[in-house]
Amino acid sequence: MQDWGENPNCEQDTKTKIFQVAARLIAEKGYNGVSMREISEQSGVSKPTIYYYYKSKEEIYKELVNVGLNYVFEMLKEIEALDMPFKARLVQLMKKNFRLCLKHPDFTKFFFSLFTFADAMPFLRKFALKVEENGKILSAMIQKGIDAGEFGASANPVLAAEIIGGVLAHFIWRQLNSEKVILTDKLAEDVVEILFKGLNE
Repeated sequence: MQDWGENPNCEQDTKTKIFQVAARLIAEKGYNGVSMREISEQSGVSKPTIYYYYKSKEEIYKELVNVGLNYVFEMLKEIEALDMPFKARLVQLMKKNFRLCLKHPDFTKFFFSLFTFADAMPFLRKFALKVEENGKILSAMIQKGIDAGEFGASANPVLAAEIIGGVLAHFIWRQLNSEKVILTDKLAEDVVEILFKGLNE
Protein backbone atom coordinates (compact mmCIF):
# COMPACT_ATOMS: atom_id res chain seq x y z
CA MET A 1 0.00 0.00 0.00
CA GLN A 2 1.53 3.31 -1.08
CA ASP A 3 1.72 5.86 1.69
CA TRP A 4 0.45 9.40 1.35
CA GLY A 5 3.21 11.70 0.24
CA GLU A 6 5.23 9.11 -1.66
CA ASN A 7 6.42 10.64 -4.92
CA PRO A 8 7.34 8.04 -7.52
CA ASN A 9 7.64 10.65 -10.30
CA CYS A 10 7.67 14.38 -11.01
CA GLU A 11 3.98 14.55 -11.87
CA GLN A 12 3.03 12.85 -8.61
CA ASP A 13 5.36 15.20 -6.73
CA THR A 14 3.52 18.21 -8.18
CA LYS A 15 0.11 16.76 -7.34
CA THR A 16 1.31 15.97 -3.81
CA LYS A 17 2.33 19.60 -3.30
CA ILE A 18 -1.11 20.72 -4.42
CA PHE A 19 -2.76 18.14 -2.15
CA GLN A 20 -0.74 19.06 0.93
CA VAL A 21 -1.38 22.77 0.64
CA ALA A 22 -5.05 22.40 -0.30
CA ALA A 23 -5.64 20.02 2.63
CA ARG A 24 -3.99 22.39 5.10
CA LEU A 25 -5.79 25.50 3.83
CA ILE A 26 -9.23 23.86 3.68
CA ALA A 27 -8.77 22.44 7.18
CA GLU A 28 -7.88 25.91 8.46
CA LYS A 29 -10.34 28.07 6.51
CA GLY A 30 -13.05 25.79 5.20
CA TYR A 31 -13.82 25.01 1.59
CA ASN A 32 -15.30 28.42 0.75
CA GLY A 33 -12.45 30.29 2.43
CA VAL A 34 -9.79 28.99 0.05
CA SER A 35 -9.10 30.08 -3.53
CA MET A 36 -7.17 28.43 -6.33
CA ARG A 37 -4.85 31.46 -6.33
CA GLU A 38 -4.01 30.86 -2.67
CA ILE A 39 -3.33 27.18 -3.32
CA SER A 40 -1.04 28.21 -6.18
CA GLU A 41 0.85 30.81 -4.14
CA GLN A 42 1.44 28.59 -1.12
CA SER A 43 2.28 25.42 -3.06
CA GLY A 44 4.62 27.14 -5.52
CA VAL A 45 2.70 25.52 -8.38
CA SER A 46 1.44 27.90 -11.07
CA LYS A 47 -2.30 28.26 -11.62
CA PRO A 48 -2.08 26.96 -15.22
CA THR A 49 -0.32 23.84 -13.90
CA ILE A 50 -2.96 23.33 -11.21
CA TYR A 51 -5.71 23.69 -13.80
CA TYR A 52 -3.90 21.18 -15.99
CA TYR A 53 -4.44 18.55 -13.30
CA TYR A 54 -7.71 19.80 -11.80
CA LYS A 55 -10.53 21.70 -13.47
CA SER A 56 -11.68 23.29 -10.23
CA LYS A 57 -11.22 23.54 -6.48
CA GLU A 58 -14.13 21.12 -6.11
CA GLU A 59 -12.20 18.54 -8.13
CA ILE A 60 -9.17 18.92 -5.84
CA TYR A 61 -11.45 18.52 -2.83
CA LYS A 62 -13.14 15.41 -4.24
CA GLU A 63 -9.83 13.76 -5.03
CA LEU A 64 -8.50 14.53 -1.55
CA VAL A 65 -11.54 12.80 -0.05
CA ASN A 66 -11.31 9.91 -2.49
CA VAL A 67 -7.60 9.31 -1.90
CA GLY A 68 -8.09 9.33 1.87
CA LEU A 69 -11.04 6.95 1.84
CA ASN A 70 -9.27 4.58 -0.56
CA TYR A 71 -6.21 4.62 1.69
CA VAL A 72 -8.33 3.66 4.70
CA PHE A 73 -10.02 0.94 2.63
CA GLU A 74 -6.67 -0.55 1.64
CA MET A 75 -5.43 -0.32 5.24
CA LEU A 76 -8.48 -2.20 6.51
CA LYS A 77 -8.15 -4.89 3.84
CA GLU A 78 -4.46 -5.32 4.71
CA ILE A 79 -5.25 -5.71 8.40
CA GLU A 80 -8.16 -8.05 7.66
CA ALA A 81 -5.78 -10.34 5.73
CA LEU A 82 -3.16 -10.55 8.50
CA ASP A 83 -2.50 -14.00 9.96
CA MET A 84 -2.86 -13.11 13.63
CA PRO A 85 -5.55 -13.06 16.34
CA PHE A 86 -8.33 -10.53 15.78
CA LYS A 87 -7.39 -8.65 18.95
CA ALA A 88 -3.88 -8.15 17.53
CA ARG A 89 -5.43 -6.90 14.28
CA LEU A 90 -7.34 -4.23 16.20
CA VAL A 91 -4.06 -3.15 17.82
CA GLN A 92 -2.52 -2.87 14.36
CA LEU A 93 -5.50 -0.78 13.24
CA MET A 94 -4.96 1.63 16.13
CA LYS A 95 -1.21 1.84 15.57
CA LYS A 96 -1.50 2.46 11.83
CA ASN A 97 -4.07 5.23 12.32
CA PHE A 98 -1.99 6.84 15.07
CA ARG A 99 1.14 6.78 12.90
CA LEU A 100 -0.78 8.17 9.94
CA CYS A 101 -1.93 11.14 12.03
CA LEU A 102 1.60 11.85 13.28
CA LYS A 103 3.06 11.63 9.77
CA HIS A 104 0.31 13.58 7.96
CA PRO A 105 -1.36 15.98 10.43
CA ASP A 106 -2.62 18.33 7.69
CA PHE A 107 -4.44 15.53 5.86
CA THR A 108 -5.85 14.34 9.19
CA LYS A 109 -7.14 17.83 10.02
CA PHE A 110 -8.66 18.01 6.55
CA PHE A 111 -10.69 14.86 7.16
CA PHE A 112 -11.89 16.12 10.52
CA SER A 113 -13.07 19.27 8.73
CA LEU A 114 -15.36 17.14 6.56
CA PHE A 115 -17.67 16.60 9.53
CA THR A 116 -18.01 20.38 9.89
CA PHE A 117 -18.61 21.35 6.27
CA ALA A 118 -20.14 18.24 4.67
CA ASP A 119 -23.75 19.41 4.98
CA ALA A 120 -22.95 22.57 3.04
CA MET A 121 -21.43 20.59 0.15
CA PRO A 122 -23.92 18.14 -1.40
CA PHE A 123 -21.24 16.74 -3.72
CA LEU A 124 -19.70 14.99 -0.69
CA ARG A 125 -22.76 12.82 -0.10
CA LYS A 126 -21.72 10.20 -2.63
CA PHE A 127 -18.63 9.51 -0.52
CA ALA A 128 -20.88 8.39 2.34
CA LEU A 129 -21.15 4.99 0.64
CA LYS A 130 -17.36 4.55 0.86
CA VAL A 131 -17.40 5.52 4.52
CA GLU A 132 -20.13 2.95 5.10
CA GLU A 133 -18.16 0.31 3.18
CA ASN A 134 -15.07 0.91 5.35
CA GLY A 135 -17.21 0.56 8.47
CA LYS A 136 -18.59 -2.75 7.20
CA ILE A 137 -15.08 -4.16 6.78
CA LEU A 138 -14.28 -3.39 10.43
CA SER A 139 -17.56 -4.76 11.76
CA ALA A 140 -17.10 -7.90 9.63
CA MET A 141 -13.65 -8.35 11.13
CA ILE A 142 -15.12 -8.11 14.62
CA GLN A 143 -17.83 -10.62 13.66
CA LYS A 144 -15.12 -13.06 12.56
CA GLY A 145 -13.50 -12.56 15.96
CA ILE A 146 -16.83 -13.43 17.60
CA ASP A 147 -17.20 -16.51 15.39
CA ALA A 148 -13.66 -17.59 16.30
CA GLY A 149 -14.45 -17.30 20.01
CA GLU A 150 -12.03 -14.42 20.63
CA PHE A 151 -14.79 -11.96 21.47
CA GLY A 152 -17.95 -12.51 23.49
CA ALA A 153 -20.83 -14.18 21.66
CA SER A 154 -23.19 -11.35 22.64
CA ALA A 155 -20.94 -8.59 21.28
CA ASN A 156 -22.55 -6.28 18.72
CA PRO A 157 -20.02 -5.96 15.85
CA VAL A 158 -21.58 -2.83 14.33
CA LEU A 159 -21.68 -1.03 17.67
CA ALA A 160 -18.14 -2.23 18.49
CA ALA A 161 -16.88 -0.84 15.17
CA GLU A 162 -18.52 2.53 15.90
CA ILE A 163 -16.98 2.62 19.39
CA ILE A 164 -13.53 1.86 17.97
CA GLY A 165 -14.00 4.62 15.40
CA GLY A 166 -15.07 7.02 18.13
CA VAL A 167 -12.08 6.18 20.32
CA LEU A 168 -9.71 6.67 17.37
CA ALA A 169 -11.27 10.04 16.58
CA HIS A 170 -11.01 11.14 20.22
CA PHE A 171 -7.30 10.48 20.58
CA ILE A 172 -6.43 11.75 17.12
CA TRP A 173 -8.30 14.99 17.85
CA ARG A 174 -6.37 15.34 21.10
CA GLN A 175 -3.12 14.84 19.21
CA LEU A 176 -4.00 17.49 16.64
CA ASN A 177 -4.51 19.98 19.46
CA SER A 178 -1.41 19.05 21.44
CA GLU A 179 2.27 19.93 21.10
CA LYS A 180 3.23 16.66 22.80
CA VAL A 181 3.15 13.23 21.20
CA ILE A 182 0.07 11.48 22.57
CA LEU A 183 -0.38 8.74 19.99
CA THR A 184 1.98 5.91 20.86
CA ASP A 185 2.03 2.17 20.24
CA LYS A 186 1.58 1.69 24.00
CA LEU A 187 -1.60 3.78 23.95
CA ALA A 188 -2.92 1.69 21.04
CA GLU A 189 -2.26 -1.51 22.98
CA ASP A 190 -3.83 -0.14 26.19
CA VAL A 191 -6.96 1.10 24.42
CA VAL A 192 -7.59 -2.25 22.72
CA GLU A 193 -6.94 -4.05 26.01
CA ILE A 194 -9.66 -2.01 27.73
CA LEU A 195 -12.05 -2.54 24.84
CA PHE A 196 -11.22 -6.25 24.83
CA LYS A 197 -11.69 -6.84 28.56
CA GLY A 198 -14.36 -4.29 29.35
CA LEU A 199 -14.52 -2.38 32.63
CA ASN A 200 -15.14 -5.39 34.87
CA GLU A 201 -11.58 -6.76 34.79
